[in-house]
Amino acid sequence: MKNKLTVFEAISIITIITISQIVLDFPEYLVDLTGTGTLINLIFLAVISLIFCFIISNIFKNFSNHDIIDISEIIGGKILKFIISVIFIIFLFLLAISGVSNFLFLIRNIFFQNTNKLFVLSIFMVTLLFSATKGFYSLKKLDTVIIGILGLSIFALFFGDNGNFNSNNLVPVFGYNYETTFKTGLLNIFIFNFMLIYFFLMPNLSKKNDYKKIVFSSFGINLALLLISVTSILLYYPTSITHSLTNINTMNTILLVTRRIQISSFLSQTDSIFIFIWSFAILSYICFLINSIIYILNKLFNFKNKSKLSFPVVLAILIGVLLIDRIINIEFLENIVLKYFSIFLTFGISFIILILGYFKNKKKGLNNAKKAVK
Repeated sequence: MKNKLTVFEAISIITIITISQIVLDFPEYLVDLTGTGTLINLIFLAVISLIFCFIISNIFKNFSNHDIIDISEIIGGKILKFIISVIFIIFLFLLAISGVSNFLFLIRNIFFQNTNKLFVLSIFMVTLLFSATKGFYSLKKLDTVIIGILGLSIFALFFGDNGNFNSNNLVPVFGYNYETTFKTGLLNIFIFNFMLIYFFLMPNLSKKNDYKKIVFSSFGINLALLLISVTSILLYYPTSITHSLTNINTMNTILLVTRRIQISSFLSQTDSIFIFIWSFAILSYICFLINSIIYILNKLFNFKNKSKLSFPVVLAILIGVLLIDRIINIEFLENIVLKYFSIFLTFGISFIILILGYFKNKKKGLNNAKKAVK
């Protein structure tokens, strides 16, 4: 039972994913698309996502010991299971490569400006390998310890230096126009990709009845963190500036916000403090992705000792990080590839498989009932 999740452990893991993506500047992509209308856009998308959450949580009551990989096998056999597993593994690898590349960029800018990239990357990957080999049990324990500090760090973005806020940056509230906010802005729903965990959560809970509580509690917490981070970006910097920062790709916008926060007269380099705190979130986030890849691989091939998969998975991520700049721009990977991939998996194929699984399960139940009557 030690690898099963309690309510607090599950919510902690899901929340750290969102915090990590905030640190990696995913909210800037939201602001870049919908401008001052991002807050309205987020609330609009949250309502849509909540409808999905309601459907997902109700259907999974019928699959208390299954995740989305198991359900894909139920409706399409081992072939569909293999295809869906490979798609998820590719997505998780791309997320890990993106996360490591972005975090490497951050720590080099703050702590190791004159240090060789490969050297810094090697140190981080060795640390990552050590953490990943400790397994999922150690990961969830770390998350429950650090989640409070990480949550407060995001709230500090809003309350740390509110004297420099410019409320004029929030208008017009509907952004560039209604079409951008409510139609084109639908693409921003990728930021709710933490919902993908809901498709794997049920069989990994210590108490199955907690599933719905975890889904809606984690959704509310993550939405609050996203709203705070977006509001902080908008209040500190006009959308014209954030748009320029995104285009030139020279600085993390969240990092710029931390530099305006004043903790005390003795602590002037606040960005270093925040990056140090957030490094634990990023480490946990990447370890979670590694453990998720191993989890899916083990479902496919049923390894006798799955802990030995940590090294080849970390090595593959390292190679990916070294090659990614030569293949595609990291911003293109995040803002185009991962954005559409997230939407496709979270609100597309996973949801469709779940619906099909529900109807097949219902049909099976009806057939069994008919046989019982006969």
